[in-house]
Amino acid sequence: MMTGVAARCALVALLGAGILLPRPATAQQAAQVEADPRIDAATGRRNANWPHDRPFDHLHMRLELDLPDISKPALSGRETLTVTPIGKARGSLTLDCNGPVITQALVSNAPAPFRQEGGKLTIDFPAPVEPGQPVEVTLAYDLDFSKHKGEGLTWSKPIEGAKSETRANVQIHAQGEAELNSRWFPCHDFPNERLTTELLVTVDGGYEVVSNGYLASKEPQPDGRAKWHWVQDKPHVNYLVTLAIGKFAIVEVGGPQSARPGLPMPVYTPWGTEKNIPEVFGYTPDMIAFFEQRFKQPYPWDKYAQVMVRDFAAGGMENTSATFLTVSSANEGEKGDRDDLISHELAHQWFGDLVTCNSWEHLWLNEGWASYCEALWNEHKGGSLGDNPSAKRARDLYMKTVVGFLGQQRSRNRASAPAQAAILSNRYPNPDATFTKTDDPYAKGAVILHMLRERLGDEPFFNGTAAYLEKFKFKTVRTPNFRRCLEEASGQSLERFFEQWLYRPGLPRVAIEYTWDDATTTLSVEALQTQTINYLNPAYAFVLPIYLKFEDGTSQWVELPMDSRFALGTFKLASKPTQASIDPNVEVLAAYDTRKPLAMWLNEASDGLTYAARLDAIEHLAWAGEPAAAQVLSRISADGGSLPSLREAARQAMTFNQALTGAKSVTARVMAMARAVSQYAAK
Repeated sequence: MMTGVAARCALVALLGAGILLPRPATAQQAAQVEADPRIDAATGRRNANWPHDRPFDHLHMRLELDLPDISKPALSGRETLTVTPIGKARGSLTLDCNGPVITQALVSNAPAPFRQEGGKLTIDFPAPVEPGQPVEVTLAYDLDFSKHKGEGLTWSKPIEGAKSETRANVQIHAQGEAELNSRWFPCHDFPNERLTTELLVTVDGGYEVVSNGYLASKEPQPDGRAKWHWVQDKPHVNYLVTLAIGKFAIVEVGGPQSARPGLPMPVYTPWGTEKNIPEVFGYTPDMIAFFEQRFKQPYPWDKYAQVMVRDFAAGGMENTSATFLTVSSANEGEKGDRDDLISHELAHQWFGDLVTCNSWEHLWLNEGWASYCEALWNEHKGGSLGDNPSAKRARDLYMKTVVGFLGQQRSRNRASAPAQAAILSNRYPNPDATFTKTDDPYAKGAVILHMLRERLGDEPFFNGTAAYLEKFKFKTVRTPNFRRCLEEASGQSLERFFEQWLYRPGLPRVAIEYTWDDATTTLSVEALQTQTINYLNPAYAFVLPIYLKFEDGTSQWVELPMDSRFALGTFKLASKPTQASIDPNVEVLAAYDTRKPLAMWLNEASDGLTYAARLDAIEHLAWAGEPAAAQVLSRISADGGSLPSLREAARQAMTFNQALTGAKSVTARVMAMARAVSQYAAK
């Protein structure tokens, strides 16, 4: 699921109250517990969440919904679950149930006692059921979903005066992630269980109904309504079960002449926006064909629908075979404008739907991969599609996406352990908070995957990923499952890498200083890690790659290994370099404070090795306050061969550089920067 920018940038509310421990703990011990958000101060209990038990293997769900009057947010449901015990004979089944009011329970078609309280529903069996023995549990219930906005089923009222049939009529849609589908049907509402599903929905005629899988039938009813029967015959998790009802226009963006013939790709869009769909969603077949080839795994479902729904609480939701998006996604636009969103949600059909995180602590396996696929698609598009494809454009578009994610983490991630939870952590106040924490599973997850690709090389990285998808398709996974697949494909030990970048929060912040000695033609590079280093936060271990370029056009790489607070590298060179770029390919998830001569920044901004190196130099020149910087920035801003984002960065940097020109004192520079920020914001 892709949340909005504001949601992705929100901080997770940390646990912990200021209550002293009772005796016999000492005051010092109590204070230590108070200060540690990993522990509840009042009880000493660890603040952590663990995967739910799986006492049953859930095999299949048949869900029959009847909406007698679509103008009201109410329905009656009949759910038939086929389950079998795991481990031992069991005499009852307990489900999550946070909305439906159960009126009857049957076990193997015989009435059975049940209890509903505290968001749980327990059905007693007439006799214990042995492992491997299937049992059918049928539940009848009523549901009022008038207050469910963005959670479970959302009922959207007609918009008065709307000209569009879609807007002028009721619409209903589901949102199940993280643990919200138990608000409209009883289920095991946790991602460590998969089952096949089918939905039979009876609703007023004239409405479209879309759900997971394929449409088995649509039957008119004697009262003028229609019964829709959708079948998802490959197992998925309960939070991906979905439903949308509305008066949609349907535009097919696939077809026999597309890059992926044979796969239905309907877009359900508001009436009046149909003309926008072929352009905005036009790359969908190419994306599917590309991901299939890149991951050596066929698209796994019966269709790929994209549905624009009203009052949607997120940016997109990757329900199995049926992604939901906001209605604004159907607005007019040029081809490729919304590819980041579209490719992100599509990628989830592999990473999140085909292979699903076993618990929310491993969410980065879903969201990090979907975000990284934005970079992979941009790379493919830059090298194969669109205007003037080339290897350089492919790399620039790829690096632009990676650097964007890196920038998010650099600006947000300043706290140290244990104040914030790591990207891979079971410490969270509620499942939804795992999507918005500072150690962002989207942005940081994507950069970590980029780092792995840079470290292992393309062939081992993508072979290991393909093996991961093949081995665990239609299963749930934990992070070590992915790590071992990469280790088998590469021969590298990755335990230290995963421990450092996933199991601890934050990132290294490194101060870099260059010194050149003409007499010995030696470049010295000093590196100091400035983030908090203590018993919980050891210095990071990594190798800093440094790209050197010389006046005659030649270049070379040198490396500075770093596994402590400070490192010094001395490099004997033939001549003084005109460029000395730290980590231009973003091999390390770090923030750098680099000090080097202005001439190097100017050279790097004009002709840096990578998009990341040039952007870093441009951003540095914003603070230069020098006419020479203004000239270089002006030239870049007018360079049609550079990406628009680089030209815009140069224009922004020009504003700040001009404001600082001539400002010598600290006070003058601060005031000049404040004016520049105000001027730029006004633009």
